[in-house]
Amino acid sequence: MTQSVRDTKKRVKVYSYTENALWDDMGTGHVTIDFMERNNAFTVIVRSEDDGSVLLESKILQDRAYQKREETLIVWTEDDSCDLAVSFQEKVGCDEMWEEICEIQGRSPEVAATQALSEDGELSDWFDESNVQVELPPCELSRLEDLHNVIEKALSNKSVYDIISLGIEKEDYVSKLLDIFHVCEDLDNAEGLKFLHKIFTGLLLLNKNDLLTAMIQDDTIMNVIGCLEYSPCFPHVRHRDIVQKMSERTEIIPFSDPTLLPKIHKTYQIQYIRDVLLPTPSLFEEHKFAVLNSYLLMNKSEIVQSIQQDTDFLESLFKELTEESTTAERYRELAELLREVNNFALVAKLPKNKLYTWSGFMKAIEGMLSSEDSVVVPLAIDILQSVTSYNCSITWDHMLQTTDSNSEDTHLLNIVISLLVDGEFSENDVQLVGLIQSIITPDNLGSEADGDTEATTTASATAVEKSLFLKNFYSHSMHRLMAPLMAQTASNKISKDTGTNAVLLSHILDILSECIERHSYQIKNYIIDKNLLSRVLVLMTSSHGHLVLTALRFCRRIVGLKDEFFNRYIIRNNLFSPIVKTMIANGQRYNLVNSAIIELFKFITTEKIKSLIVYTVDNFMAALDSVEYVDTFKRLKLAYDQERDRHENMIPTSNVKESAGLHVNRGLLRWRKDPRALDEDEEAWFDDEEESVVTTTPTTSLPNSQPLLVPKPHPLTTPPFTHLSYSPRPSEENKPPPGHYTRPPLMSDSQIKIQPVTSSPALLILATDYDEDSDEESDSDDTTNPAKRLKL
Repeated sequence: MTQSVRDTKKRVKVYSYTENALWDDMGTGHVTIDFMERNNAFTVIVRSEDDGSVLLESKILQDRAYQKREETLIVWTEDDSCDLAVSFQEKVGCDEMWEEICEIQGRSPEVAATQALSEDGELSDWFDESNVQVELPPCELSRLEDLHNVIEKALSNKSVYDIISLGIEKEDYVSKLLDIFHVCEDLDNAEGLKFLHKIFTGLLLLNKNDLLTAMIQDDTIMNVIGCLEYSPCFPHVRHRDIVQKMSERTEIIPFSDPTLLPKIHKTYQIQYIRDVLLPTPSLFEEHKFAVLNSYLLMNKSEIVQSIQQDTDFLESLFKELTEESTTAERYRELAELLREVNNFALVAKLPKNKLYTWSGFMKAIEGMLSSEDSVVVPLAIDILQSVTSYNCSITWDHMLQTTDSNSEDTHLLNIVISLLVDGEFSENDVQLVGLIQSIITPDNLGSEADGDTEATTTASATAVEKSLFLKNFYSHSMHRLMAPLMAQTASNKISKDTGTNAVLLSHILDILSECIERHSYQIKNYIIDKNLLSRVLVLMTSSHGHLVLTALRFCRRIVGLKDEFFNRYIIRNNLFSPIVKTMIANGQRYNLVNSAIIELFKFITTEKIKSLIVYTVDNFMAALDSVEYVDTFKRLKLAYDQERDRHENMIPTSNVKESAGLHVNRGLLRWRKDPRALDEDEEAWFDDEEESVVTTTPTTSLPNSQPLLVPKPHPLTTPPFTHLSYSPRPSEENKPPPGHYTRPPLMSDSQIKIQPVTSSPALLILATDYDEDSDEESDSDDTTNPAKRLKL
C-alpha cells in the first residue's frame, strides 16, 4: 500500500451539486494539494482509492470562495457554476487542507470562509450590504493619527475588517499616503513619519491582496520601504539604499527569460520587507502576514519553474563550477548563486525538483566540499543537506555509481567525514554531524507511488538500494569515521583528553547511536568485530563530563535494545566493569554521571533483563551495596533473589535438562523450541564470531587492584541458563564433570581470563505451558512419535 492509501487523514468523498438540487457522489479517494506545471498554480487533486484515476482537479484561485462546514466538509464553486464538496473521514485532515488553502490564498485559517459570503452562500458586496457604518478620515497630514486608530480598530474588530480594507482601496489611500510621506520627509516631520510607519504596517497586517498589489508596484515599493524605515523602536537606517544596491547587482549568469530577473528583484524586495522591516511574528502568529507569504511562495515557485526549464543557464552554472580555471572570486559567486536557487526550490516545494537530478549537480557539490574557501564549504553542506532531506536516494545513487570509479579519498561521504574528523574544530561540525546522520539513517527514501504494484516495486527497490549503500558504507567509510576513536582508545585510558577532541568524539558517538537504532546486523557485526563498546567505555576515563555521559548513553542504547546477543557480548567482555568503577569513583556526588549509571541499572531491573541481572549481582554487588541513597541496587538484588527462589521452587534440579532457546512443559516434560531462538547454523556462526572476539580484543576492565569487582564463587549449585556458558565447548578429554558450568569470563588489564565458577540458577528458563498443546496432551502416551521426542 502507498503512503496515501494508508493515511486516513487524506481519505475523502467528492460530491457535486446537480441541477436536481442533489449532491451526487463522485467517488472516494485521497486528496493532495500540489503545484501543477500545466496549470501554473496550486491544485486540489483527488485520486480514486480503487484505480488511482483522477476524480477531481481544481485550481486554487485567489478570488475563489472556499467554505469550511461541519468540521469535515470543504465547499466551493467552480468557474462554471458547479458546486463541489470534499468530505473528509477525519477532522484533522480537513483542518490541514483548510490551512493549506488559506495559506495559498493569504487568508487566516481561523475564519470559516476565505471570502465574505452572503446568507445564500454567494459572494456579497461587503461595503454596500454591511449594516456597520465606519467613516474613514480624510487622507491628510493632520489626520494621520485618526487613520491609524481606524486601522487598529479594523485589526481588532472582524465586523469592520473588510469594510475598512475596501474603503482604503477604493479611495486610493496608498498613493495619497505616499505623497504625504514625501512631505513629511522633506519637512523632517518625525511625528508624521512615525504614524506613517504604523499605518503601512497595519495595511500589511490587513492581509488584503488588492492593498498589497498597490503597495508593491514598481513606482511605489521603494517609497513603502521608506515609510517602514521610521520605526519608533529603532534608529533610522536607510533600508532603501540597501535594497537598491542589491537590485543593481548584475547577473552572474544571464537568464534566457528576460522577465525572470525583474521578478527575482521584486521577490527580494518583498522578502526584505517581511524579514527586516516588519515585526517578527510569534509562534502563534504564523498567519500574521499570510498575503505576503502567499505572494512569495507563488513568485518563488514560478522562478524555480523557469530556472529548471532554462537548460543553458544550468549547463553554464555547473560547467563553471567544475572547471579548474574558474577564479576564486567567481567560484564563490557561483556557489552563492547555486545556494540561492536551492533555497528557492526548498520554499516552492515542487513535486519534482529537476535541479537535484541534473547531470553535473553532484559533481559540483563534491568540488565545493573539497574547496579551501571557508565560505564555499558551508554553502555546499547546506545544499547537500537539502538534497538529502528532499530524497536521500539521489545522494545514495551518486555514491554507489562513483564507488568503483573513484578512490576512497574522493568518495562523497568520505569527503564529508574528512571535514569532520580531519579538519579543525569549527562551527560547521554540528551541520556535518546532522548531514552524516541524514545520509546513513535517512527518513526520506523516495516519493510515493500511485498504485499497490508500483508501491511494492518501489519498496523492494529501496530495500535493495539501502542494503547496497550500507554495505558500501561499512566497507569504505566506517573505518574513516571511527579512526579518531580507535586511535585514542588503544589502551585503558584515553590518549588525548583535550576539549576539542572530546567534542569530536562526542559527535562520533552521536552518529554511532543513530546507527544502533536504525541499522540491524551491519552495526551488530561491526561492534563485535571491532570490540567497539569496549573502546567506547574507555572514554569514561576522560576528564570531560559530557564525553563520559555520551559514552554512557551509547552503552544505554545497546542495553535498551534488549538483544541477548549484545547481552552475551557485554558479559563475556566484562563491559560493566568500567561503569561500576566510574560509579565508585564518583562517590556520593549527585551529578548527571551518577544519575545516568543509576538509570541504566534501573532499566535492567525494570525490564527484567535476567542475564544482565545475574551478571551484575554476581560480580559487582559487593561494590554496589554501599550505594544506599537510592533503592535501585536493592531492587536489583531482590529481583535476583526472587528469580532464584522461583526457579528453585518451580523446577526440581534433578528433572531439568537445559538447552538454550527451549521451554519445558512440566506436566509432560516435553520440549518446545522458542521461535526467537537462532537456527543451528546461525548459532554456530555467532559462537565462532564471539570466540574470535574473546581471543583477540583488548580489555577495559578494572585493574587488579580492585578486589571488590573480582568475580567470586556463588554458593548456589543449581545449573544456570546454558546460554550463559560462553567458553568454547570442551573436548571429551577435558570435559568437566556433570553439573559443573562455567560463568561468563571477566577481563583483566593484561588479558582475558576465563575462570570456571559455581553457577547460579537465577536465569533458568521458565517452564512455559502452551495453550495450543492441550489437544496434544490427550494422546501424549505415544512416546514413540518422533515429533514428540526431546529435540535439542
